[in-house]
Amino acid sequence: MPHAINLETCKKCGLCAEVCPNQIMEWAPEKEPGFRPDRLSLCIGCGHCMAVCPTQSITAGGMSYAKDFFDLPVGGLGESDFFNFLSSRRSVRNFQDKPVPREMLQRILDAIAFAPMGFPPHKIEVTVVQNRTIIHKALPQMMKLYGDLNRWMKNPLVRFLMKRKMNPETFNTIQNHVIPAMEKGLPEMKERGRDIFTRGAPALILFHAPRGSENHTEDSHIAVSYGLLAAHALGLGASAIGLIPPAVERNKNLRRLFQIPDDNEVLASMIVGYPKNPFKRGIRRGLARVTWVEPNG
Repeated sequence: MPHAINLETCKKCGLCAEVCPNQIMEWAPEKEPGFRPDRLSLCIGCGHCMAVCPTQSITAGGMSYAKDFFDLPVGGLGESDFFNFLSSRRSVRNFQDKPVPREMLQRILDAIAFAPMGFPPHKIEVTVVQNRTIIHKALPQMMKLYGDLNRWMKNPLVRFLMKRKMNPETFNTIQNHVIPAMEKGLPEMKERGRDIFTRGAPALILFHAPRGSENHTEDSHIAVSYGLLAAHALGLGASAIGLIPPAVERNKNLRRLFQIPDDNEVLASMIVGYPKNPFKRGIRRGLARVTWVEPNG
């Protein structure tokens, strides 16, 4: 039964109804708790009701306590430790010539699985490339794609059409950041073999999802953030790389090389390895702007 309440063990505390984001639980002190039939279709399988129930009396969304839940650890990360951890993380683009064990990459995936999503279950799929030889095979294809893009942007007519077709964010990113980097980086890559895409990383993680699946773009960005933090916690270095997903998304050979399903959209990527140059200090950064809307302001 996908939705049920064991009335023999239920304490009638009402916590399940309080935490349900779509109010599908029916509860009042003088009534038996239950699910509202007219709202059951709104259940997104978040598990909040089962996670908060003190007596494990609820079954919802096809989940079970034995398979889908675990007891939360006692205590937690202190405020000082948390902010020290965040402040010490840096994007790493220089790596030791040392493979990352599968066990450590699996720990990163375990962390990514905890990432919140817009609508459960996870739509995000992950491809882990642990073979530097395979990564190296992809580089010429990426060079060609960005070389073509560089030439197109120099053509006024093509640039005008691209600007009309793309959203402003994408076009401005290409014009102001990608193209200047390619103009310098591609010749260096061709002449000196400098890898400007994967930075010589021993491992690459690609995030993709079925096209049109709910909230998958935002979910992928959150998933990458969890992956970056997990890598740092494991003593690894990592960086999100925005150049890789568009190249893989648009190139059949790269999709085949990285075993991306035909119906999936490549959304994000991160490179992982052992840091070559440990950082000695952090950098203070500020947001572009902060506006406080205060009470009685």
